[in-house]
Amino acid sequence: MPLLELADLSLTVLTDDVETELVHEIALSVAAGETLCIVGESGSGKTVTAMSIIRLLEFVAPVRTTGGILLEKTDITRLTSDEMRAFRTGRIGMVFQEALDSLNPTQRIGKQLIEAFNPLDMIPGALRTAKGQQAAKAKAQSLLTEVGLPDTDRIMSMYPHQLSGGMQQRIMIAMALMSDPILLLADEPTTALDVTTQAEILQLFRRLQRERNMSCIFITHDMGVAAEISDRIAVMYGGRLVEVGSTRDVLTRPHHHYTRALLKCVPQLGVRHASGLASIPGSVPSPRDVIPGCRYAARCPAATEKCTTLEPALVASLGSTAYACWHPATEPLDLTAASGETDATPLELTDRPALTVDAVTKVFGRRRGVTAVNGVSLQIAPGEFFGLVGESGSGKTTLGRMIAALEHPSSGAITLGDHVHTARGVSGDAREFRRSIQLIFQDPQSSLDPRHTAGRIIAEPLRELTGLRGAELDARVASLIDEVGLPAATKDKLPSQLSGGQRQRVAIARAIGPEPKLIVADEPTSALDVSVQGQVINILLELRRDRDLSFLFITHNLSLVLSVADRVGVMRKGELVEVGRPHDIVTNSTHPYTRQLLAANPDLLAYQTTNP
Repeated sequence: MPLLELADLSLTVLTDDVETELVHEIALSVAAGETLCIVGESGSGKTVTAMSIIRLLEFVAPVRTTGGILLEKTDITRLTSDEMRAFRTGRIGMVFQEALDSLNPTQRIGKQLIEAFNPLDMIPGALRTAKGQQAAKAKAQSLLTEVGLPDTDRIMSMYPHQLSGGMQQRIMIAMALMSDPILLLADEPTTALDVTTQAEILQLFRRLQRERNMSCIFITHDMGVAAEISDRIAVMYGGRLVEVGSTRDVLTRPHHHYTRALLKCVPQLGVRHASGLASIPGSVPSPRDVIPGCRYAARCPAATEKCTTLEPALVASLGSTAYACWHPATEPLDLTAASGETDATPLELTDRPALTVDAVTKVFGRRRGVTAVNGVSLQIAPGEFFGLVGESGSGKTTLGRMIAALEHPSSGAITLGDHVHTARGVSGDAREFRRSIQLIFQDPQSSLDPRHTAGRIIAEPLRELTGLRGAELDARVASLIDEVGLPAATKDKLPSQLSGGQRQRVAIARAIGPEPKLIVADEPTSALDVSVQGQVINILLELRRDRDLSFLFITHNLSLVLSVADRVGVMRKGELVEVGRPHDIVTNSTHPYTRQLLAANPDLLAYQTTNP
């Protein structure tokens, strides 16, 4: 008997007399002590499925649930709100995607942990007593130690914003464990974390699950993460379950073409794709779209007329995998079948490189200064795609902001064309400098004005830096929207009406509009699905070829940057510790920190090698 069973679970949202089915007849089970990873692109129904288990969607909108959710033989769907609140305590824990957004910014960590303490055997109201508070504090300190946070008294007295991203996520895990749940739901808990912090969080999950014999549903869009942590994998698309099986079978011999496409989109260490990453054309359909047949058919290269008229049911294969596909693949998936590309011919650093950074240092604060960047020197050739990697806090973004003159260096000089940027500022025509360098920020949701349409956002730098007006400006905006692969109707849409990938394309169009010589791209794909990540990277590579643009691409995704960059620089504690070509970085890195990053990187190729 499984610990958790979803029996043909469907969930429909009821708003404005419109019924929208978000997930359809999901049949899944999780055994005691098992980790099930649910994977798929944004909009596939992963988070909705997890929220249905804990019944949190009822607080957002009216919903109708059909089918069953059985946890220890109790059907959660039949419980009243009060019964569900009591049942949830001590049985189900939840780790949300954005730890900083989930923690109360006005309360200290200790108070938030104590609030979450409510074990099943605790007398109602006992937490208000001195004895109850003492027990809760002892439990919180014990869990903080268990999740690897030292000096528990200091941590409990701090506010969320005083902690790093990795520490915030550890706090969320400790909070979820305060009442000793038997089932833990984790919704993308490692998204946007650097590779070493991600490895630590995954190792923590595995250890806690093993020690507590706790079941876990782990939601992710990263197949490499799924390989690291899961016992079984369920693949969702368009609110449907399209494939489920053991981790080994799904990652080495997937049957559904969507599963295979997701795996092919994951950049692999040592596999070059300098001309472009694999990606899935199109996007996940909206839940409101009425689509006969397989919902993946429009994006599937193996689709036939049958796929567009009849929806396949989930059927079991001869092995341990079940899939919903009329034309399943039978051969193993070989991720070593690379494009055959090798490192390109080195770009020549001529007498006038696109960018020269000479012994640049940045110190924040006067009395007890914090050195964010320490004596960094590098050059980027015209047309070069230079990748800069490192952990959070290594100084990558600070260096990028100095190059773009959003911060002034404390010492050293940055030369871009005829402009020299020192502690005194930028020499020459400031307007011309702004035209020559543009930025693509990490989060398009916060970097695009929510009150302005995409067309107005793209037009703003053109109006300020090029002087275009009227029909010429409108034509230029339309051309840029088309160049980044967006439909013409995007011009009149607000950022909230666009997907994450579409918003990032708008940000790219805004950056290339003034025709710069160098673009600083600061983690532009960190929170995107792997398929959308490929689409965005391919746009950047195409723009580089067509416009002879230079790129400083800042990221913590080592596999990604090694797949597409001409050269890669590794930063640690404000210093540039290694620069080399991708092949040399992978096969013959000289710095121990680079080797540490390589070792922490999830590697599907290594998994396939050890699990044939």
